[in-house]
Amino acid sequence: MLKKKTTHARKKSTKGTYGLALSGGAALGAYQAGTIQAFFEAGLDVRAVAGSSVGALNGYLAATGQIETMLRFWKDIDQRRLITVNSFTKLFFSTTPSLLTDQIQRELVEKTVRRDELIRSGREYICTAISIHTGQLHYFECHKARTDKELQDYILASAAVPGIFPPITIGDELFMDGGLVRNTPVEALEQKKLTTIIAVSMESESYPVESLQNTGQIALRTISIFFRSQANDAIERSINSVKRRAKNILLLRPQHPLAMQQYEFDPKKINQLVQQGYDEAKLFILTHELN
Repeated sequence: MLKKKTTHARKKSTKGTYGLALSGGAALGAYQAGTIQAFFEAGLDVRAVAGSSVGALNGYLAATGQIETMLRFWKDIDQRRLITVNSFTKLFFSTTPSLLTDQIQRELVEKTVRRDELIRSGREYICTAISIHTGQLHYFECHKARTDKELQDYILASAAVPGIFPPITIGDELFMDGGLVRNTPVEALEQKKLTTIIAVSMESESYPVESLQNTGQIALRTISIFFRSQANDAIERSINSVKRRAKNILLLRPQHPLAMQQYEFDPKKINQLVQQGYDEAKLFILTHELN
């Protein structure tokens, strides 16, 4: 009597669909850029991107697949034209509306951001901003923008760090950095048809052991602690949300202290952060078996 041959069907791997929720963090956005590079190199099917502050700048370039442009932006940053840690305390004593103009951000945005590019990408892109008049948080669905300028203003508004960059006028209201309320905008993606939402926060699991040297560094550390707590809360809210459609909510943040402060913009350290983000994201992809 012949024995019936049994076969074991190999479990078929189902390719996931992904949303990226990108936190703000000024110069620490270099780490985020490295993670985005790794996600796209791995071929993850990114369908939607939401960003706050510098996450809005990185987010547009991610949504349109302009990864090389994003990396080149971080590589070419001119520190002499930007705020530094030592000048951060001037924020509290300045008599002007902002410490800096938004010239550098505006140059990048006006040169790069095009409505047609976003439409062709097929990805949804959302950025956050706060109305100075009402205090309400707005989620700008950028793929619905009617003109290039409207899309550019959404991004510039999201990146308008209060006191550092000037607010942006949209309609009859002034808008500023949405990261103050939703620095990790996970909830903007909760109702999207996605398998997994990956939130990228630049606040590390631990901080350097050396003591802080001045008021500016203490202020920046305080902001970092606040944003780290915000990211944790955002993930917890989304996991427990009845509106959530994504099966998985994941948080990627630096496993080791970053070698730079939020407003340091040191070119050598920026390169280190990009590499650290890239390396840690590759490990993250393997650990969570993302495909």
